[in-house]
Amino acid sequence: SQIQQLIRLALGLEKDLELMPNVVGQFKDDRGNVRRVGLGVGTPDLVGILAPSGRLFALEVKSDDGRTRPEQKVCHERWRARGAFVAVVRSPDDAKAALERARQGESQ
Repeated sequence: SQIQQLIRLALGLEKDLELMPNVVGQFKDDRGNVRRVGLGVGTPDLVGILAPSGRLFALEVKSDDGRTRPEQKVCHERWRARGAFVAVVRSPDDAKAALERARQGESQ
């Protein structure tokens, strides 16, 4: 989405963050078998690593009126319980604020 691209641009120059899009989907291979790609259902849109700790940093990107689906909420809580930072963001400014919270050791 456009918001996701703007967030990637806004955080792209942060030297302590490696951030990548998480493309989730499925396709049929040449034998007709369904193959899934990405980290799985409910996983955040952007996933990265925060240096120097190596902590997982993840952002769920939503529009102004977008809602988090139940499977996303479950995934986010599971990741947080294991030490990851996961936040729902709606703009580049939200994403920058989330990065600051992650640097402070918060979980969301």
